[in-house]
Amino acid sequence: MLEIQSVDYAIDDKKILNHIDLQVKAGELWVVLGPNGAGKSSLLNVLSGEIPRFQSQVFLNKQPLSAYSASELAKLRAVMPQSVHLEFGFLVKEVVALGLLDASRDQTEALVKQCLALFDVAHLAQRNYLTLSGGEKQRTHLARVMAQILTSRSQDAERFLLLDECTSNLDLAHQQQVFKVLKRCVTDQNMGVVAVLHDLNLASQFADKILLMHEGAVFASGSVETVLTQANIEAVYQCSVEVIERTSAWSVVVATGDETNKT
Repeated sequence: MLEIQSVDYAIDDKKILNHIDLQVKAGELWVVLGPNGAGKSSLLNVLSGEIPRFQSQVFLNKQPLSAYSASELAKLRAVMPQSVHLEFGFLVKEVVALGLLDASRDQTEALVKQCLALFDVAHLAQRNYLTLSGGEKQRTHLARVMAQILTSRSQDAERFLLLDECTSNLDLAHQQQVFKVLKRCVTDQNMGVVAVLHDLNLASQFADKILLMHEGAVFASGSVETVLTQANIEAVYQCSVEVIERTSAWSVVVATGDETNKT
């Protein structure tokens, strides 16, 4: 389990996170939603241990992050931030291999090949990373963090992927592909996923649970059906929407173009 309890975070007296609680279990795909400035990326930074002062308040498999060495932690959780800057002309396969720890040469080659294929970048393995499009770079880094988390030799330990807007540069087909891969990993591997998104319909289609944030606080948390309601969405996004219920599939959220009454 990956857990935080009652986390408060402020910068220069500005409240960034306000009394946040979250428990993510292996076998769950959580999506974090909310408007710009809601605190989504800050929450992911706390969960990942990127903000050192919170490492004793974040618990991974019942141990605080501060109890793990950097190499131990890397085997149990992998993080893909909102933007990744890599200025060296590595081959794509070399970028993916950067995520591997304590792997033999044969294991490295097999995992790199597997993860490149998962995210449809196998044909780019020999390409210079700097020549890729934005979407191709995004999928390369998804392959990198997936390889990192799959290299763990402890199949009993719960492992977690933390992804910040991992589909922001991707076309519709690749957005679907990425989340189908994540759902398979949640189901087939001992893995939990926390993904920050802006796309409410992608969240509706794939999320097991949703955390809806507003002004640094949790506005609603739980199943897709209980969180993605018209009332919740309009209150948080200040935009009139229609939630279309479908009997054989996920609900669809459509903006109607009208503004709600802002407080």
